Amino acid sequence: MSDLPAAWQRDFDVYDRIEELRIDLKSKEDVIPAPSGRRICMLTFTPAGLLFTSGTGGGRGAITNDDGDVERGYEAGRDAGINHLRVLHWGLHPEGTLNDIWYCVKCIGMVNSAGGGAFSKSPRVVDGYTKVFHDVLGGPQSQFAEDGSDTSFSGWHARSAVAGFDLPGHVAIEPEMIVQIDPELATSIIRTRGPHA
Repeated sequence: MSDLPAAWQRDFDVYDRIEELRIDLKSKEDVIPAPSGRRICMLTFTPAGLLFTSGTGGGRGAITNDDGDVERGYEAGRDAGINHLRVLHWGLHPEGTLNDIWYCVKCIGMVNSAGGGAFSKSPRVVDGYTKVFHDVLGGPQSQFAEDGSDTSFSGWHARSAVAGFDLPGHVAIEPEMIVQIDPELATSIIRTRGPHA
């Protein structure tokens, strides 16, 4: 990570922030079950150091343009972000930790809502997800930021926030995240236990 500009390097331990935010990372068994009988994996490692999460659900039911409903969607996004933090934590364990994430690359957030332009507030719903990564890894929306500037921008990411989906299990939101870690760490994990968690 020493090759990254200073704004993307962290001067804090992300686990200190996780503790302050009262995020429970649960156990590996709760977050990443054994692969037997599973249709998909939770996380894929690439030799380039890119980690791709599978979509994870947050909340229940379709979201409408009603302000209260949008805030319910925002909280569902937060829940999904915390789920992905857990997946990344346990997917990297024991060879790495969340501190080994160099930066977030891209989020795709899909919101359960009516199509055809009937719903216009998907960015606000997906903001709940985005804010988790800003809070934990650093970013302009972080609760630790002052005047929109945190000590690190490694949680900041490109994003698509799209609506008009009927999502599996009737979840309110299903986001995905791509993060970057050291390619050497990713390759080591792949060689030790394979590319999937």
